[in-house]
Amino acid sequence: MYITNSTENVRELIEKLDDIKDISKMRFLLYIFNLLNNDQINSKNEVNPKLVEDEELDIFNFPAIGFAENYITTFLQYNVMVYNIFCKHNNIKQELNAYEEEGNVFGIEYDDEDKELISLFEKLSFEEKLDIFKEVVIKYDNETYFRERITMLTFDSDKSGYDIARLIDDYKNKTNK
Repeated sequence: MYITNSTENVRELIEKLDDIKDISKMRFLLYIFNLLNNDQINSKNEVNPKLVEDEELDIFNFPAIGFAENYITTFLQYNVMVYNIFCKHNNIKQELNAYEEEGNVFGIEYDDEDKELISLFEKLSFEEKLDIFKEVVIKYDNETYFRERITMLTFDSDKSGYDIARLIDDYKNKTNK
């Protein structure tokens, strides 16, 4: 684990994530970044936070840490293509190919292992979810997220995963005040 000062819930999820198959890791990655892209990572766990009139509602997204508005959509598009290739390469049957449309990912078939991870993630607090993003960003950027060698889209040409994790940490510290 790269991050420190995390809760037992975060450590447990990261350990489970480390032990699962790469296809499940990809599904989890697509799931959490899809939530991120749709502003569903927020301090009140609101499904549609843009409809909530609450000035104390903190929404985490990549623009909040200095990235372009469409940044995660591009990231999702790339990783959906990788997911489909990964499924085909590993003879994983899907009813239909996964696809990204208007910032949303569709066509992912989750198995029981995926659902367990997703459930653990959904039960985390806002701050714990930010810690999960920090860990995933660092592992993804360092190419240690997957066991297999998978060509990955870098998050930023100027910033490492650690730099992005620091930006997430700065955001977390700012919202906790």
